[in-house]
Amino acid sequence: MIPEGSWTAYGEIGRAATGSRSAHRQVARAVHDPAFATPWRVIHADGSIPDGWRGLGGGPEKCREQLEAEGVRFLNGRADPAQKILSDEIELLLAGAEAGD
Repeated sequence: MIPEGSWTAYGEIGRAATGSRSAHRQVARAVHDPAFATPWRVIHADGSIPDGWRGLGGGPEKCREQLEAEGVRFLNGRADPAQKILSDEIELLLAGAEAGD
């Protein structure tokens, strides 16, 4: 759902899915499910990687490594905000996926 070279936050997905950022905890749980294809693209709203991030056989450093491999830049330890996908963009991506685009 989140394009390569981009990232988003738990709250942005929650807002796109439910209309409320308060769903961020549920999104965080869903992202840790093995069925979620690209968990490294979903991090904290400020661009920091959660200390407890686990996936890809590693911790936060593995998440950052994967994001950087996809072209996400880091500034002062945080993912570049210019590469963040917001809830309205996620809604458009979802609509396109549902339409078969």
